[in-house]
Amino acid sequence: MTPSSAEELQHMQAGLGKRHLSMTDDLTHSEVSSLFCDTYPKMKSASGGWLLYKASGGQGRRRLNLVPPESEGYSGSTIRCATGGGKTMLYIVPLQDEFDLSPLPSDAQEFSLMPKAECKKCFKMMPLQILALHVRECDTLEYETLSDSEPEVTNSPPAFEEKSTDAKCPVCMKTFPLLELEFHASFCGDLESPDIMKPQNEVMSCEEDVLRWLAAQVDTSKDFSICVSRINLVERGLLLWRRQKISSPVNTLKITFLGEAGVDTGALRKEFLTELIGGIETRLFEGEEGKGKMPKYSLNDLDNGLFRVAGEVFAVSLAQGGPAPRFLQDWCYDFLLSGTLENANKDNVYDAEFSPLIKMIEEASDLSSYSEQIVNYGFTGPINEDNKQNITRAIVMHAAARRTLMLQQLREGLQLYRLIDTMEKNREVCRSLFVVQGGNDKVDSHYIVSHLAPQMSESGTLKHTKEVQILNHFQDFLMELEDGDAQDEAALSVPQVMQWLTGQAHRHLLLSEREAFKITVQFDHTCMQRLPSHTLCYPIISACTQTITFPTAHLSNSNEFKEIMKTAVQHGGCFYRV
Repeated sequence: MTPSSAEELQHMQAGLGKRHLSMTDDLTHSEVSSLFCDTYPKMKSASGGWLLYKASGGQGRRRLNLVPPESEGYSGSTIRCATGGGKTMLYIVPLQDEFDLSPLPSDAQEFSLMPKAECKKCFKMMPLQILALHVRECDTLEYETLSDSEPEVTNSPPAFEEKSTDAKCPVCMKTFPLLELEFHASFCGDLESPDIMKPQNEVMSCEEDVLRWLAAQVDTSKDFSICVSRINLVERGLLLWRRQKISSPVNTLKITFLGEAGVDTGALRKEFLTELIGGIETRLFEGEEGKGKMPKYSLNDLDNGLFRVAGEVFAVSLAQGGPAPRFLQDWCYDFLLSGTLENANKDNVYDAEFSPLIKMIEEASDLSSYSEQIVNYGFTGPINEDNKQNITRAIVMHAAARRTLMLQQLREGLQLYRLIDTMEKNREVCRSLFVVQGGNDKVDSHYIVSHLAPQMSESGTLKHTKEVQILNHFQDFLMELEDGDAQDEAALSVPQVMQWLTGQAHRHLLLSEREAFKITVQFDHTCMQRLPSHTLCYPIISACTQTITFPTAHLSNSNEFKEIMKTAVQHGGCFYRV
């Protein structure tokens, strides 16, 4: 029996029940095992070992997590801690045997101390808890004592109508005997769907399959809430993520920006993940633009667990609508899955310090001037032209090996949702979610304009003419940003406009999301009537509903449109309206 079988676990719960054990901290594993066998007689037959599992969550979904044993096994203190002093149920799961899950007879030894009473129909003694259910379904005919003078009635109606013995559970819609239905309904829905609980064994054909499977792993029974300031968002976000104690990143991420009235229905979460993924790329990774990045060699960040947090952020972003972390170098991705550096070579390891040195060594005819550096980087053979290939290989291995601790910690974070297991089984399908690709998947002007859904006035009217003119200005504005200086970091970009409109700066990862995506465009023709004395107003954005409203009185001129839009995008990203 395994914890991935929800039906069997339900029967196990019914068989074992929930009991408070008299557990002291100094009990050893063997004493705990003996105590379990005395308390649960069915465990005496489980000779192939067992483990304890603990349920978490609720409200229709509950995830079963292994209670890890100590090196000496389960002790009294371990179980007391795991159960919160006897307040939480533990599931005993045999590793090689199966429990006898048939219901106990009413005269079983386990019921010996319970108060009992006799059924008046079948005259059986049974505990009151069982009797309360038994009397409703007891099918023994009720006989009356007939005197000699009373004739026997042969065609009399039965004492009670025959009832159906099965009924459907209103929660899971499965059929159960009526005798067991009430007990089943008391915990139906507490266990996760078996399809979600069991590890992903099927081979996935595309990254969309991976994303859909990941989305199904999110535990929606609780919220993983973070309240963060936009100032220094990356550092504060990593800190708050790491110190969360009430909930877990496996739950639904809910974001609140300090001082803003926005309620997170998805847009705030996407904006936070967009900013955090971009900040992690700059803060914890380094490399040449367009060639992928590797973790920075930073022992203090490693000691603070920031690479583990980065791995968790990557998993949550993929599962909950954020951007994919497509910036890793190929060898980093391979190391995450294999744990070896066999794929690391000078063609795919780009390092600001070592790559120029490798190039100089390859072009040099005399290596004596580089002898000290070559030795420091781990090469111990003869330093001559015949060993150039071995020397460059040693430098590449040095550059990659010093970052393996960071990658191992990143892998720990990717254990969230069991993502790393899925990556190992679908290596090439998942590669495009992490490794920098040759194509450009950034949002461009066409992506935004092609998904506009304008609400236009009647064709031929003056209002319709103004609306068409504003849409043309908007497209020109996006194309001008697209053709601008990509090296100017302070310059506005099309992805920033996308983030201003919707909360996310990336293309939608799922095809179904791309097909359903639209930006509703509305036009305000009455702002001058409402506020006759005002001279300027800005477009109004609702990122949650993906709606933009243009004030037509102030955007008729192309230059005026561009200046107003730049100011709105750069200074109007906060959620002050609800």
